[in-house]
Amino acid sequence: MAEAFWSVAYPIDADTMWKTIRQFDGLPAWHPDFGTSEIIDGAGEYEIGAVRVLTLNDGGEFRERLVGLDDSTRTLTYDIISAPAPVANYRGSMQVIPISDTKSSLVIWRSTFDPTDGSSAEDSARAMAEGAYAPALAALGTHVE
Repeated sequence: MAEAFWSVAYPIDADTMWKTIRQFDGLPAWHPDFGTSEIIDGAGEYEIGAVRVLTLNDGGEFRERLVGLDDSTRTLTYDIISAPAPVANYRGSMQVIPISDTKSSLVIWRSTFDPTDGSSAEDSARAMAEGAYAPALAALGTHVE
């Protein structure tokens, strides 16, 4: 099993950052690879069990299910149901942690998954962290004010 991890500190308070991260249907507003998101199952984007379809800019689709949304720990957890990515048994989470002395925040994006393309767990985790999470979190910093 691969374990991918990326984190970034932002000069933005944790509550403000969490308002953006907790929007399960809001990823295309700041993630550079996704053009649209639509909740297709469940009553809404904050309901556990909600399913979103994320459409990549190149037309590929991810289907993901919200499995946790915890305001007390500022953590959103989701599973990939299907995707044009070489992963199985994917569970991801994003967490916002306050940095007290500077009134800023640390955002952590982590996941566990099984690579399906024959890559080693270490190579797959590095590819996920550097190829997906790093550019997305860089873009997040320019979106949230």
